[in-house]
Amino acid sequence: MKAPTRAIARTLRPLARTGRRLRRQHGLTVIGWHRVDGRRTDGLSTGVDDFRAHLDVLEKVDAQVLPLESAVARLQAGTLPPRAVALTFDDGYASVVETAWPLLKERGLDATLFVVTGSLVGPMRFAWDEGEREPDRIRLATADELVEAAGQGLALGSHTVTHPWLPGLDPALLEHELGESRTRLEDLLGRPVRAVAYPTGGWSGAVRAAAERAGYTTGITVDRGTNTARTHPLELRRSFVPAAAADLRLILDGAYTYLRPLDTWRRRGPA
Repeated sequence: MKAPTRAIARTLRPLARTGRRLRRQHGLTVIGWHRVDGRRTDGLSTGVDDFRAHLDVLEKVDAQVLPLESAVARLQAGTLPPRAVALTFDDGYASVVETAWPLLKERGLDATLFVVTGSLVGPMRFAWDEGEREPDRIRLATADELVEAAGQGLALGSHTVTHPWLPGLDPALLEHELGESRTRLEDLLGRPVRAVAYPTGGWSGAVRAAAERAGYTTGITVDRGTNTARTHPLELRRSFVPAAAADLRLILDGAYTYLRPLDTWRRRGPA
């Protein structure tokens, strides 16, 4: 996390805490990671020790970790407990099912993994991973691994077919990316899939409408901040977890909620 952003969040933390105390209904914090491996945290990768430290913070602040879809339903109904949190992972890296999910199960924590379904029909590598020399580090989970993890309780959601910038697609391709990915996952799991995470957090009114037509009821952005009952369920805010556990405390306190105008500006083009 960049130092200026951290400094702003620390300044805003008292305001966020006061707002949370005065709010009649509790909000929902959605946090995310990409891959979790043995290395130190750098870019998309979170080191295992850092990931454990993140889970320790959740425990120390008495966060109430809920399944994503249940959390969203309770958010809309106004029945969330204090410190409600939903945990997510993007892209479908194998390290999530191999490393992160076992650590979550040990603590009885729920999570949702958003899968790029193009990886289900053949080998796939993301453009940003092309320079990586360790194939195991960037390997995507196979269909069999995903089915096994889902059977153990890991929820799966869509991250589209090919991970495109959705606001830049023509209507037909947008419908395909959202609809086909959901169909593939439902065929794989034999159960409904209602949640989507927009790749790179790219969304717009047209993208939201297309997601709704495709049958999704939950949509995840990367606009930071706490979700309230007024947050549209297809525009849920989410923060990716930084390396430092202290920075996670800022997220859980809602200190980034007041940076929403910056996030609105950012999503006008690829991050």
